[in-house]
Amino acid sequence: MVRSSFETAYQDGFRCQAATLVVGGGYAAGVLPGLLLIGSGIGLSLPPAMSLSIHGVGVEDAGVASAAVNTMQQVGGAIGTALLNTLAASAATAYLVGRSSTRATVAQAQLHSYSTAYWWSAGLFVTGAVIAALTFHKGRPESGEPSAPLVRM
Repeated sequence: MVRSSFETAYQDGFRCQAATLVVGGGYAAGVLPGLLLIGSGIGLSLPPAMSLSIHGVGVEDAGVASAAVNTMQQVGGAIGTALLNTLAASAATAYLVGRSSTRATVAQAQLHSYSTAYWWSAGLFVTGAVIAALTFHKGRPESGEPSAPLVRM
């Protein structure tokens, strides 16, 4: 299965962030390109993913299914943030072992920790893309039971 351009933008954004961070680098050249790729990937992939996550759920269970999806998204985000923070802190600590704590060394350790977290993020997203490619069916979902009625407030 071929990756969608949304997945590519998302994963390339993390790789771009990891590859372009340098001490003394500017925001426009070092940070902004990766953030734009990550943001476009998230913005273009999450809405269809959320819609597909409750596809086929009966009208009477649509609210519960949506709540479960949103809860898992929040729990996953919290666990992911904690995991990446732990990896970054460990990478910075490992970088500083045996080095003097000068301002330049600490700055380089901080960049090393960011780079480590970005590479791990890219790897996790590639792993997720492979799992999705192996488990999701190609094509459009079949129309079944009508979805819940739209409520306008």
